[in-house]
Amino acid sequence: MEGVLQMKTYEKPCVTVHGELTEGVYAASGDYVPKCDSIYMNGVWQAPDNSDWAGGTRGYKQQFGCLGCPANTNTECGLNTHYEDADHAGSYDTDDGNRKPSWEKKGYGPDDVVADWSM
Repeated sequence: MEGVLQMKTYEKPCVTVHGELTEGVYAASGDYVPKCDSIYMNGVWQAPDNSDWAGGTRGYKQQFGCLGCPANTNTECGLNTHYEDADHAGSYDTDDGNRKPSWEKKGYGPDDVVADWSM
């Protein structure tokens, strides 16, 4: 959208006081929070389903869950826990736009029958 600026990285505001000025300045820290970029997972972490199954079909979402996402910690979504624990570390910015499972990055849908096992 033209004319709209989005904050991509956090920048700490700096305020300078000058006794001769009468204007006030509001310093906002911004509201940037890294988000899940998957259109299928919608920020809900899912473990891969490694259970035995006899025949039938499985979709990529069920089989692989969040596998391959940079925020996947193998037990939960790092955006919900580690990002806060890391005091909003800037390293989470490097994955912006890429926070989705590997099957989705490859163009597979959640219910597509698994044919590619290299996730």
